Amino acid sequence: MIRRALISLAVVLLLLVALVTGLVTALVATEPGARLLVKQGVGFVPGELYIEQVSGTLLSGLRAEGVAYTHEALTASLESLDLRMELLPLTGLAVHINALDAQGLDLTLTPDPNAPPPDPDEPFTLPEAIPMPVTVDLIQGVIQNIRFRTQEQAEPILVDEVRLSLHLDAERALIRDLNVQTPDVQARASGRAALAQPYPLALSLDWQLDLPEATRELLPNEPARGRLALEGDLDSLTIHHRLLGPLSLVSAGRIDQPITDLNLDLTHQWEPFELELAPEQRLSVASGTLTTRGGLEAYELGLSAALQVTDLPAVNLALAADGNLESLNLAPLSVTSPAGNLEVAGRLGWVDDPDWALQVRGRDLNPAEFMADLTGRLNLDLHTQGRLDPEQGVVAQVDLQRLAGQLRDYPVTGQGQVVIDGTTLNTPGLRLGVGDNRLSTRGRVSDTLALDFDLNAPDLPALWPGLEGRGTASGQVSGPLEAPVVSTRADIRDLGLGGLSLARLDLDLEAGVSPDSPLRLDLEARGLQLGEGLELRTLSLQGRGTAQAHEMTLDLESDQGQLGLTLAGALDEGPTWAGRLTRLTVEQPQAGAWQLETDVGLNASPSSARLEDRLCLAQDTARLCLNGDWSAEAGTTADLQLNDLSLAVLKPFLPPNLRVDGSVGATASLRLDDQLWLEARVEPSAGEIRLRDLDDEEHIIPYQDGHVDLQVDDRDITARLALGFLEGGRINGRLDARQRDDSDLNLDGELQVALDEFRWLIPLVPQVTDPGGRLRVDLAVNGTTADPRIEGQLNLTEGTAFISEAGITVEALNLNLRNDGLERLVFEGDMRSGPGTLAVDGEVQLGDEDDMPIIINIRGDHFQAVRRPDIQAQVTPDLRITIIGQRVIVTGQVEIPKARVELVELPPQAVSVSGDEFIVDKGDEEQEGMMVIARVRVILGDDVRISGYGLDARLTGDIAVQDSPGMPTRLVGEVRVAEGRYKAYGQDLTVERGIILFQGPPENPGLNVRASRRVPAHDVVVGLEIGGTLEEPRSRVFSEPPMEDSEALAFLVTGRPLSGAGEGDGNAIVSAVALYGIEQGGFITDRVGQELGLDEFTVDTDTGLEESALMMGKYLSPRLFLRYSVGLFDRVNTVMLRYELSRNLSLETRSSSEAQSMDLLYRLER
Repeated sequence: MIRRALISLAVVLLLLVALVTGLVTALVATEPGARLLVKQGVGFVPGELYIEQVSGTLLSGLRAEGVAYTHEALTASLESLDLRMELLPLTGLAVHINALDAQGLDLTLTPDPNAPPPDPDEPFTLPEAIPMPVTVDLIQGVIQNIRFRTQEQAEPILVDEVRLSLHLDAERALIRDLNVQTPDVQARASGRAALAQPYPLALSLDWQLDLPEATRELLPNEPARGRLALEGDLDSLTIHHRLLGPLSLVSAGRIDQPITDLNLDLTHQWEPFELELAPEQRLSVASGTLTTRGGLEAYELGLSAALQVTDLPAVNLALAADGNLESLNLAPLSVTSPAGNLEVAGRLGWVDDPDWALQVRGRDLNPAEFMADLTGRLNLDLHTQGRLDPEQGVVAQVDLQRLAGQLRDYPVTGQGQVVIDGTTLNTPGLRLGVGDNRLSTRGRVSDTLALDFDLNAPDLPALWPGLEGRGTASGQVSGPLEAPVVSTRADIRDLGLGGLSLARLDLDLEAGVSPDSPLRLDLEARGLQLGEGLELRTLSLQGRGTAQAHEMTLDLESDQGQLGLTLAGALDEGPTWAGRLTRLTVEQPQAGAWQLETDVGLNASPSSARLEDRLCLAQDTARLCLNGDWSAEAGTTADLQLNDLSLAVLKPFLPPNLRVDGSVGATASLRLDDQLWLEARVEPSAGEIRLRDLDDEEHIIPYQDGHVDLQVDDRDITARLALGFLEGGRINGRLDARQRDDSDLNLDGELQVALDEFRWLIPLVPQVTDPGGRLRVDLAVNGTTADPRIEGQLNLTEGTAFISEAGITVEALNLNLRNDGLERLVFEGDMRSGPGTLAVDGEVQLGDEDDMPIIINIRGDHFQAVRRPDIQAQVTPDLRITIIGQRVIVTGQVEIPKARVELVELPPQAVSVSGDEFIVDKGDEEQEGMMVIARVRVILGDDVRISGYGLDARLTGDIAVQDSPGMPTRLVGEVRVAEGRYKAYGQDLTVERGIILFQGPPENPGLNVRASRRVPAHDVVVGLEIGGTLEEPRSRVFSEPPMEDSEALAFLVTGRPLSGAGEGDGNAIVSAVALYGIEQGGFITDRVGQELGLDEFTVDTDTGLEESALMMGKYLSPRLFLRYSVGLFDRVNTVMLRYELSRNLSLETRSSSEAQSMDLLYRLER
């Protein structure tokens, strides 16, 4: 029985265990069991929780979808929640969640509007401890797509993702990792906190914030980044934060009682940084400090900073302030800089309406730091108080208590008051003064205006550097604010500023913008100088009427011409002006006089303008007409037409020997909006070009079929050129410029020139007459506007020209100039003159825009370079000329195989230039020219002859010419007289040896000359040897057989001995002594005088060689002396008679063809 009972009990227990096991298994391992548990658990949650669908199991993982929750002021919804947790820890009151994944969390705060507000006097407190009934360990939790609203209609705050790993137990909370991602913010934190008073904690946070687009103009283009560290407890927290970018800022300090009674002690320090305010303007901020101490009810602020804006003086800021939740007291804010010192003290409040009461004090303010010309020192005292009224706006009073100091050494004064009451501004008086100048204003600005102003400026230079003159002005501004009326009178005299000057201006104006406002305008200006190029002698502008019906007249008169116009019209409230142009006259010296043919209607407003009729100006048979309109939406359109304009208008711009007969016409159409479109054509009629050469002979060159076409289509340009000269040739050109992107224009063009008529060269090059030949030009243009390329060639064939100054005719002139696109211009040519030829070739290197080296090679053979009566020469050159910038380098040689030089002798009565002549005014100095570096060899051939002044000789020689900038020209070599004769005083001398030796400057060569003659009647050979230099020659007479120099000179000059010489021969001998500077000249003249029986026979050269004179004298008695002198060069004869009255006193008379004199001379011997 007992055994059966025990067996039955065992079976029951087994069945019970099986039942419990099955029930638990059904709850944790099946979906129905999981739904049953969730359903039962919902009842224990406060508020209303609704889960649309539950799937999965507690054992494998649970998923909930469509979750909605509402409790008091919170409404939440969740799209889905996936949860995997371990079940075994639940037996020990621990929740171990391996993974939590939530999607689409929407949180909205919905406070009850009827709930009583919290008691502000009841402090917020935390409990002694926060109990945790279970231990929670979240290994990894993810919540994505979070939307949070502070109220139902508010814009949601979006959080992309929150990742969390934490551990909670009865003693502490450990945040292993918290990562928050929003569209603009990324933050990552970790830390720990105890769950009992005083809640000790340690927290670190790294964050990053994408800055708004607007800040990128000031700050570097990078996100803001920072790192925060908190440590302590709720009694006292130590804080350290470092801003890592884009600026460097460190904040450190302590926060006491952050929950119950906040008290701060923080210091913020920043490193130097720069902000870009504009492309060329930067704000530089030096390192500085900001301190905050105290609580919200009583805090103190301290600031120390320095900053500078580009091109402005540096500024130092210092702030000491204290305040509370209602106001801030500045005590004070100090601004110091080289521009002066400024202090702002007072109170700022923001309870109810913002209000202020501030005292501004400025000392040693120097405007020169902002405008260099305005040097000075100013002091300022200003007080302002007011408030921002929500209905009236600004209600304030500003008192300028004192403005004093100096500006550019002129005293400055200022005082006044401005009262602002909403939309009304009143000033009982505002007065400013600089020097003797005074400006005062008073009145009211509101819906209506009532302002008076008065300016008395007798000393305008005190107002601005460089300003000149004096003036007065007074007036009123009155009427409605939207339609004010201005009435003013002004009188200005001797105004000047920079290149602008005005002798006189009188203005009397009354005008308004309302339709019935009166208009009275009288403006007269005289002596208006606008820079260097334009001077208006008079300007008169007059207006009468009202805005609805008025007439305006303008008249200008200047050296460049006259302009007059009259407008009559009306201005409505649009505002739109409509009227007619009734008079327009334009007169200009070159363009002539033009006048309006008929009245033209005009219409203009701020958004449009239009010519109602064609505006036509007429001059004789010429007409210039314009039609067009403009609007802000459609842009500008215009048409222009010019008919039958005489080309006589070109006369002032042409040489006096050139005239163009004919007329020209033109048409143009313009459209300008977002793009530019222009089409124009200039077309001259058939005409003639008339030229006069140096012989006053007129040459006529007819032309026809000429036109220039231009078309602009946005960024594309097309131009065409054509001009014909009958049988004289034709010019055709084309240029297309296209822009494919934002780069420069691409060029494509060509130019063809065919000319067989060259008389147009005569006025341009007067030295060339009878030019002829055939010119062909074929050029292609490509590249871009920044780098244009020109390829092609120029050919001149069968060219001829007579060069009048050289007296030669150049024939068979051929020249080819070409550019093959290889960054160089190559040229070659040849020509013939006389029996010889000349060839030229070279190149211009186009790669270097600054220098463009030019190389020229010149070779020739017996080329006739000069053919004039006085000189004829043939040259055989072999030269190389290199031009680099301002330097010209010439190397090579020039051979002169044949030359004839005829030295033209001046007639005896000709007057030569005196050696002591002084030019008082040589005019403008020549501008500095090219720097020439020459190394050229000049060779005289075997047929070079020179004649004149008694000389007939054949020359040979070899000279090296050296020339360098800043150095005198040097010649090295010699010129020899191969054979020659010299005739002087009627005698022929044979040049036995003639050498001119150059070893330096060409002005003073060395001389080595020997010339002789044979006197058969006396079997004597006499001659002259000349040595020394050209400036200091040395001459010596020689003879065979040897004899005294006086005898030899007599034979040389007269062909007779000295004993047989007459008076004329004596003159010739003495002239030779003076001319050749013969050694022992004094001895020779003494001998000649003895032979002639004279007491004085000498050459006077005391006043210079050019005024040398032969003097012959004879004592007629012991006291009476007679002298006769003959100028060797000026041919002036003078007779002098001197009578000695005593030993020291004498009477002297002189008589010549130029002057007569009588002198009483007293001599005192020492």
